[in-house]
Formats: sequence, C-alpha cells, structure tokens
Amino acid sequence: MGHKCCRIFPVLIAFSLLTAAAAYGENSIALRLSPGAAIPLGESVFVPGFGAEGAAEWAFSFRPQRRPFMGLRLGGGFFQIAVETGSPIVFTQGKLGVFFQWRALDRLSLWAEGNGGIFHYSYAWGDIADTRLRLGGSLGADFHLTPSIALYAAADYNWHSITPGSFLNTLGLNLGVRLDLLELLRRESRIAGEKKTQEPVFPVSYAWYENNPLASVRVTNQEPTAINNVQLSFYLERYMGQPTLFYTIPHLKRGESVDVPVTALFNEAMMDLTENITVNASLRIDYQALSQVKQAELPLQMPIYHRNAMSWDDDRRAASFVSSRDPAAKFFARYVQSITDTRLRPFKGSPDRIPRNIQYALGLFEALKVYGINYVIDPSSSYIELSENASSLDTLNYPYQTLYYRGGDCDDLSILFCSMLEVLGIDTAFITIPGHIYMAFDSGLTEEEGREQFFLPDDLIYQGGKAWVPLEITLTAAPFYQAWRTGAQEWRNAGSDRSLYPMQESWARYKPVSVSDAADKMPELPDEDSLINAIEDSLNIYAGFLIRPLTRELEERIAAVPSRTMVPRNELGSLYGKTGMLLNAETELSRIPSNAPASVNLGNIAFVRGQYDDAESLYREALGREPGTVLARLGLARTCYEQGDYAGAEREYRYLQGADPKLAEQYPYLGTWRETLGQPLSYSDRLVTTQWMDADWQMETEQLTETERPTETEREEESPALAAFYRVVRGDSLVRIAQRDYIYGDWTKWKRIYEANKDAFPRRGDPDFILPGMLLRIPPINGEERSGTR
Repeated sequence: MGHKCCRIFPVLIAFSLLTAAAAYGENSIALRLSPGAAIPLGESVFVPGFGAEGAAEWAFSFRPQRRPFMGLRLGGGFFQIAVETGSPIVFTQGKLGVFFQWRALDRLSLWAEGNGGIFHYSYAWGDIADTRLRLGGSLGADFHLTPSIALYAAADYNWHSITPGSFLNTLGLNLGVRLDLLELLRRESRIAGEKKTQEPVFPVSYAWYENNPLASVRVTNQEPTAINNVQLSFYLERYMGQPTLFYTIPHLKRGESVDVPVTALFNEAMMDLTENITVNASLRIDYQALSQVKQAELPLQMPIYHRNAMSWDDDRRAASFVSSRDPAAKFFARYVQSITDTRLRPFKGSPDRIPRNIQYALGLFEALKVYGINYVIDPSSSYIELSENASSLDTLNYPYQTLYYRGGDCDDLSILFCSMLEVLGIDTAFITIPGHIYMAFDSGLTEEEGREQFFLPDDLIYQGGKAWVPLEITLTAAPFYQAWRTGAQEWRNAGSDRSLYPMQESWARYKPVSVSDAADKMPELPDEDSLINAIEDSLNIYAGFLIRPLTRELEERIAAVPSRTMVPRNELGSLYGKTGMLLNAETELSRIPSNAPASVNLGNIAFVRGQYDDAESLYREALGREPGTVLARLGLARTCYEQGDYAGAEREYRYLQGADPKLAEQYPYLGTWRETLGQPLSYSDRLVTTQWMDADWQMETEQLTETERPTETEREEESPALAAFYRVVRGDSLVRIAQRDYIYGDWTKWKRIYEANKDAFPRRGDPDFILPGMLLRIPPINGEERSGTR
C-alpha cells in the first residue's frame, strides 16, 4: 500500500502544477537535469561521491512585470558515497520544496530553495537498507541561453537522518541544464499592447496617415528580460494591401512601457466608404527575447468616418477634396476653356492687357453662373460654426457633387472652383478669415509686376513671389469683378487674422483624392452661345475698369477741345479695340471723319469679327487715301488669307516685306502658304494678333495733324446741304463716301448707296470696284431733303 501511495503522489503533484500553470498568466514549468558531487561535511567515515538529480518546477509571479518569482520544485536523484572501511552507500531521494527566484540580469537568475523529503539508502549490496527523512536547502544561479534553455549551477546543503541517533550532512555541487517546457512548446509572448488614444480617421486623408498618427498604443514589455528590435505593424483588411511596419523600438527593458503613434498605408478602397463604420484591425508586434524571435498579435477596434467627413483642426485638410482628376470638374473646365479660348483678349505686353489666368478664371466664374450654381448655407455643417471648434465634424462635397447639386456652401464652392482652375494648370489657394473660407488663384503676374503694373495693386495678395487674386466665390450672381473686389476687401478687413494656403503646399501634406464613381454624375454643359455672351460681357466690364484711367484721360482731352477730337478719339477707339471692347471702339471710331487711321482701325474691328468683306473695303479705303499705310497693307493681306485668297495675301505680304520688314517678320505664315497652309484664325487669335493704328505708329498724315482742320462751327457753315448725287474721285470707296457728313455721316450705311447704284457698277456684285467719274445716287434714309451733286 505504501509503494502505491508513493507512485500516486508524484502524479498528483504534477497535476496540481499543470492546473496552477493554467491559472496564472506569468508562470513556467521547467525540468532540471544535472550531474553533481556530494561532499560529506564534518568528521565522518564517508568520502566525497558523485550522482545525478532531476527536478520539475513550477514558478509563478503574482506581479509579472516585477522580477521576483516563487514556485514549487519536485525532484529526485541519487548519489553514491564511499565509506573508508567498507562498501559504498547508495542514496536515492525525493524532495519537494519551495523556491524564490530573482532575475538579476537579462541572462542571470538567482534562486534559493528550501525542501524536504525522504531518501532510501542501501549498504553492503543491499544487506542494510532503510527509508528516512531528509531536509535541505539550495542556492543557485541560472544563465539563460534562450527563453527556454538555461545552464545552471547550484550548491545544496542536505541533512539526512541515517538512524535515530546518527545524521549525514552533505554539500552538493551541481552543474546542469534547465528546460522551460511551456516556453519550449508554445513560445509564449509576453508583451502587452493597449490603445491609448484614437484620432478621427477620414477617408479623404487616407494617404496622410502614412506619416501621421491615427491612434497611439502603449507597448509594455512583460518578458522576464529586456527585448530588442521590437517591430510594430498595423493591418486593416480590405483597406490595406499588407501590414505596414510603422515603428521600431531598438531596446525595451523588462517592465518598461512606451507610447507609440500608429500610422498606416491605406489604399483607395477607403474612398468607397459612404457611411461611418467601426472596423477590427490588428496590431502585430515582432521582437527578440534572448535571441529568440517572438510575435504577438493584438486586436484594435477603430472607427472610420465616411468619405465626405472632415474636421477643421487644420484648414489645409480641405485641400484633399481639391483634385484636378475629378472627372466632372475636368469635363466642365475643359469645355469652358475651349469657349474662353475663342474669346481671349490680349494677355501679353502692356499693363492694359488682361492676364490669361484671369481670363480663364473669369470664364469659369461666368460658366458656373450660366450653369445655375448657387451659394447654399448648410445649417448642419456651416463653416462659420464648425471652424470655431476644431474637433467638430464637417461634411464637404467633392467637385462632382457640387456640380451635381448645383450648389454648396463656401467650402464646397471654393473646392469646386480650385479644382477646375487646377485642371487648367492655374495655381490656387484657400483663404481663411474668421468664420469664412474662400479662394484665390495665381494671376500669372509676379509680385513686382502686380505692384508696379497692375491698375489696382491693393486688390491683389502677394505671397511667395506671386500676385494672387482673391475671389469671393459665394457671390454666384455677381459680376466677376465684384467678386474679386469683395474678396480683396475681406482680406484687408481681416487684418492679421487671415491666412492664405497655396494648394501645392497643402497637397504636400494632404494629398488630393478622387472618387471612383464621380464619372457617373457628369454635369450638363452650359449653352455655348449663352456662355460666350456672358464671357464677353464680363470681359468688357473688367477691361473697362482696367483701362479706365486711360479712357478718362482721353475723354477729358476730347471734351477740352471739341474742334480737335480726331487724334484722341482715334486713340480711344484703338484702346477699346486692343482690349476687345469692339462695340465701344466702333462707336468712337465712327465719329471720326473718314481718314486712313480710322479706316484701318474700323477694318480691324470687322476683321476680328470675321466680317472679311467689310474689312477688305475699309483697308482698301485706307490705302486709297494713304497708299503707304503699312497696317492697312497688313490687314488686307490677313483678310485675303482668311478668305482663301492666298495669292492676294502673298502679294500684299511681299509689299509689306519691302515697306516694313520687322512688321512682316511677325506674320510669316502669310508668305508661306505654298509650303504650309495654316488653319483659319479663331476670334481670339484675330484679336490678339491685330495691330491697331494709334499714336505708337507715328502717323504723320494730314488726317491726324488737325492743324488745318476747320472747327465744327466752320464746317457747318461751309458744308452744303445733303447731296442727292455724288461723283467718285480717286481713292474713294463706298464706306468712305457714306462716312462724309453731306452723305450719311455713317460709314455703315454704305450698302444703301450700293443697292441704289449696283446696276451701274462695272463689276456686278463687287461694291469695292468703283471708278473715278462715276455718278452715284444717294437715296434718302428718313425722308430727309437732298439736292445737288458733290
């Protein structure tokens, strides 16, 4: 019965150890095996001997982050001690003890043990044997090679009761190996991670989180040793291609904690989120403990907002919504650009020209007006309220959404307009002032040009060497110029509490995104004719303000000397013509009595409008009056070319080359039609490339000197009554004839003369071919009385 109990006892002990091991988070079950020496102490007949022992131990700690451990150790072994006077004694023993262990260093543990048990000895080959009690204690040190394997050395003191009256005390010296079974079998990781902070995760900024935190976690080393090369990886299924290694801790001491920012390399699938969700992500921690690689994986719950969500903790975040790749914005902007290109005004050269960037912005502004875009304040996400609270969430529209809804608040409209200008390669920026956000764009002028040449330098913003145009985009029904002036005034009023964020700089931090389903909602394009009229009207308003100082000066000159208005009026008409204000130019030029400069400029107006027959007549009229007028020759050559009369264009061009080679060099296509035939010029091309006959041409003709020209009173006195007939003289044309005061005083009425006399023309259907001596009948227009022949 006693032997059976001895067999059951170790089994129960082992079961208890395993059960306890499962109950504690930080524990170990290990085996120790070692040979050793047994040295009898005191005066005895015994001499040192050798043996071996083994033990199973369970060590645990109630506070795993601390170094001390305690545990139970069950072991046994044998040793043999020789006797000086006889046969050796063999000891077989078993023991159960309690030990305390201290991890002094990463690779060194110190421990002390107290134990008790029984031993069996036999002497003289079994003739004498007995089983008795024993007590003992040990001091030892473990040198850890790996988390599961260690070498150890121990010194034991053992007391053996040989007989009721005799004892044997021995000193045991052991060198052995320790195997941690739990560590060896399951390679348990002892590192903790917990989420400490959670930042809002916005899909629109998904690329931003590659270098900026979306959360922070606290990593704690619960290994019994320091750990090295701690690598943290984050993974979110579907929204990441693979786990992202975001942080490395070179060394982490036992029990040490480190707070680590979590970053992630998300993919474009984030842009498919149209609702808020909570996802289960994973945090993987790889590290080395005593040269052994370990890994732990921890779950992380993370909320993600929908793709239109954003907070105003950094106003530059809104730059992610601005994208030149938005298909709706690109489609709309390119269409408007194509229309604006046909109406472009001169944009290079003198300060009175309109920079191309401004013309494109004006075209887009007017296009949105024709399209029907509206400024709508969203009461649930007003920038005025949300910008005051950085943690509040706002909902912003992508460009295609604003076009689709035909409206938005200040941030939505700014995003849309910036996106369309970026499509055209024009740099844009956000402007923020208290309670409001709007936009600006690069005028195309440098800061120096803006300050020195622009007619209203205070209406520009100077930053980064550029002159920016502030545009109050919420004034959707106002003229472009008013939206500009309002934006400039708001900037000035804000004083120091204002910021301008160039889009390119904001994109360096918050990359632009596009939505995959944006192409499903393409906008309807504005009617072309309505758009052209809107652009023309707006350009005229802007151009009028641009040249107002010059026009005021010329108007004052005209009013000061009514008898000498020809030169300033021609200058005024030319100025209007250069800026594309053709109706104003025509009005002024038509008030000048027929002369070569006025005829050239009126011909330019007809040429720009594409009225080539009228242009040719006016150019020929100028040449008839002044054959050496090179601009008339140039205009005639260009008119012939546009009409397909390439031989006539070349003929006039050859004459121009001889008269003014430098001027001819600007229009080489007129003389190369035999080798290369160019495309017809657009309205914009014709306007931009037209040369106007103003004071810059040093016109020393009698038509512009006015020194001998009679006053208005003198002319009334000398002028005869309205003529009923007119006899053609050399150099006449129907336009010139109609312009005369005693005929109609209006060159546009020349067709009345032609219709009344077309049967008398030498070439039927050709009103430009008239001969000196022809008598033309001048028909009344409003029943006025006419008499005599001139």
